[in-house]
Amino acid sequence: MEFIDFYDSDYIRTCAAGARHSYIEDMENKLSYFEKRLQSKNFKVYWAATENDLVEMVKEILPSKTRNKVCFDLETIPQGFKDSRFSPISIAQLENGAQTANVLFTQADFGVVDTGTLVFVNRKSKNCFQRVEKIYVLLDISKLVNKPSDLEVILYLRSYCQSQKYLPQDVKLMNAPHLILSERINSNGDKITATEVEVTVFLYDNGVTTILQDNELRSSLYCIDCGRCKTVCPVYQYDKEYTPIDLVRANCFEHHRQTGDLEKRALLCGNCEQVCPVQIPFTKLIIKELGLSKLPKKGILSMTNTFEKRKKLNKMSGSFYRRFFVRKIYGKNRMLFNYFKYQKEPFYNILRSQQIKDDEQ
Repeated sequence: MEFIDFYDSDYIRTCAAGARHSYIEDMENKLSYFEKRLQSKNFKVYWAATENDLVEMVKEILPSKTRNKVCFDLETIPQGFKDSRFSPISIAQLENGAQTANVLFTQADFGVVDTGTLVFVNRKSKNCFQRVEKIYVLLDISKLVNKPSDLEVILYLRSYCQSQKYLPQDVKLMNAPHLILSERINSNGDKITATEVEVTVFLYDNGVTTILQDNELRSSLYCIDCGRCKTVCPVYQYDKEYTPIDLVRANCFEHHRQTGDLEKRALLCGNCEQVCPVQIPFTKLIIKELGLSKLPKKGILSMTNTFEKRKKLNKMSGSFYRRFFVRKIYGKNRMLFNYFKYQKEPFYNILRSQQIKDDEQ
């Protein structure tokens, strides 16, 4: 039986949104406290503003200047790590003992401020933490929660959104550096000694503090990486390039606005907003970002007014009306024009589709 059977789902979502809001709105103070908690436990801490900063910091502290055996467990490996200083070792090789590594470079999914805890969810390298002498941990500074009870709610909700199960398959909590036991004979005749694994945490900004400066756009930082928005986004299903949250986050920055990606991909259908478990106001954020773009103001107003009338859009199921609407709105946007030209499913909003199914039953 799932947690959704025990608790009111709206209550769980409200609690999770409240937890994210509480941390994001006081991020500066919370991060300072979290850093002190880590250091008190003998973790080393570095701050990396950009990917280039991260790469240079890692290269500076590598055990060797050349050919370090590094096992990567990152969602994306930065290009800067693909040079002669790094000799990649696969997780499988490290886990089965076929190879040894100087460093395990992994990514924490969350951090708990009050306890100074690093949280790893379903990490491939989960069995390798005691097979290396150095662990480098990358942690996005927006992915922290204030207290353990906040983490519990978010893990429940994220896991349910991803797999309809109330708990992840594996959760590792790192409260202090691990100890490696080795068979040695010391001066007292003991055969076992313990060596502490050196853990270095990179608190990674990657544009978070820039987004934080805007009182509206900062709500995009509430994301818990559940992936629900991409499963209901018709554009992502078509081109697999930007998830809704990635699109919103990217367009918080001026150089991304100049690409026109938002205008090309945002439908304002509301699907992502309706399924978001932490109540990120996608429509509001996209409309604000359209206002910051280079589009003519008249065009922005026309587009947002049209898309906000979702009931009308949902009724546009007839082939004639659909063809007319698609040609009018997307005539110059060939990617989305071709998508909607051959789209046979009920138009736009997923709640309307569900309502049709319920009425038919």
